[in-house]
This record gives sequence, structure tokens and C-alpha cells, in this order.
Amino acid sequence: MKAVVTDWKPINRTTTPLIGNPTYTNSGIIKAVMKSGEKISVSQIDYQEYDEENFQYVIRPYWEIVDGLPADVFQGIPGINMDLRLEKYYRVNYIPTFIAERTPSKNREDLWDLLDSVELDYYDRFEWLLRTTMRAANDNLIVERRRDEKIVEEFTSGVFASLQYGDKVIVDSLEELADTASGFADELFTAMANGVDIINRKGQVLVDVTTREAAVPIIIAQKKIAKHEYAIKRRAGIEKAKKKGKYVGRKPIEVDEDVLREVKLELEKKLISVDEAMKRTKIGSKSTFYRKLRELS
Repeated sequence: MKAVVTDWKPINRTTTPLIGNPTYTNSGIIKAVMKSGEKISVSQIDYQEYDEENFQYVIRPYWEIVDGLPADVFQGIPGINMDLRLEKYYRVNYIPTFIAERTPSKNREDLWDLLDSVELDYYDRFEWLLRTTMRAANDNLIVERRRDEKIVEEFTSGVFASLQYGDKVIVDSLEELADTASGFADELFTAMANGVDIINRKGQVLVDVTTREAAVPIIIAQKKIAKHEYAIKRRAGIEKAKKKGKYVGRKPIEVDEDVLREVKLELEKKLISVDEAMKRTKIGSKSTFYRKLRELS
């Protein structure tokens, strides 16, 4: 991994960290969402308040993961010069571009409607972001809540999906992760994407920061290849079924029209996100969702 700068000198007040202990801290994890839907943890982001109404945001990239991601998965964090390769980026008494792009300002006309939509009865734009699935139109980044404590878990199938950066999972051996090659790759991908360490019962580290640095590019490439191979096999199967006259295509998705009209109205008023609207209509594809909206009379 390229060197990470820990002794960078601030150039102005906005980048000079506040001294002392914050009176309040809230924390999230920035994740890049792949086209296939998988989420990859790329950075921690903290909001900290101090006395006299001072505040700061602290962004800490997970460099060993970020360095292994291709440009079509991660293009950087808006407003942050990642070429500097800092251990921590500070924005003091200033709303970072990343936050401003995806949260409501105090002057927004429908502010209290947006706060009510996530059951928030006070203005806190970072907390609002943590309670939504909102993302900006020009990137594939989301923010999920981060807990302070680290967790150590025994391995069970699917456990990596519920864990976060720095958590640990105990296994007898890596072979325990799955019975098939594809299952193994899926479990390992999720562990890598979430920044979870894997150790055996003797305390030997099997997956950690160093492992992720080397393995992330490989596991991402493998994921893309597997998706491509699946698409090829699916198309071949469809063509074969067509020749036999057995392919009739997908069954139309049944959607409650009243629910669809309701979410359309709320979307127009910007009370809910597209993701929330899709969840309520039980439509898994954005293209299908928008087509259903267009079909409304």
C-alpha cells in the first residue's frame, strides 16, 4: 500500500482540527454501491461538536480497501483531495461538499417534512443522513450508521453482512466459510468489503488490513467475472428455451396501484427517497419502478 500521510500540516482554519474532547459525536461509514448492489466500505466519517458551537467533520479513508477499487466502483469522496493520501481529513466549522450534496439545508422549504419522514424532531443534517438511504445523483456513495464498539463473532453463514470495519470473526479455518467455490468467494468478498478481520481459534490472523490490501483487487475482479459468466449462461438458457418454444419471458410484476400513486405523490414532494418508494411498492428494479410510474393513468 502507498504511504499514508499522518503529519500533514493544515493550510487554513477549515482544515485545522479542533483541540480537546468533543461534547457530542455521531459516526457513519461511507460505502460505494456496485452496479450489482453490493456495498463496499470506503471510509469512516465522524461529526463532532465542541463547546461554543464549534464543530468538525473527520473523514478517515480505509486506504487498503480504496486502493484496490477500480474507477467504475469508486471515484473518490466529493470535496476531498484523496491524492494527498491523508490518514484523516478535517472540515472545521464547515459543511463538507459530501454532506452538503445529500442533506437538506436549514433554508429548505420542505425541511420539516423531510425531518418528519425519518422521525427527527430537531435539525441535524448528519443524523438525518444516517436515517435515510439518500444518495446524491452524481455518485454511488451512501452512508450507514457506525457503532462505536467492536464485535467479535463466531462464524455463521451470512455473518459478515451484519458486521462493520474492524470487527472480527473466529473460524476453525477459512475452508469453513462455504462448501462451494462460489459460496466461498461470496463470503470472502463480503468480509473484505466490510473490512472484517478473520482469525482462527489459535489467534492467528487469516484476513486483516494487509490481506485486504493484496486481495481486494482480485476479489472485485472475480465478482465481476462471475456476474458476466452468469449473464452469458442466462442468455444461452433463454435462447435454448425460445428454440423449444418454452420461453415466455418474465411474469409482469403486480403492484398495488393505490400504493404506487401514494409513493409517486410523496416523491414529487421529496418526502421520501426512490429507494424507500421501491421498498414500499416491492419493486426491485429501478427501470421497472420508473416504467410503472409512467404507466399510471
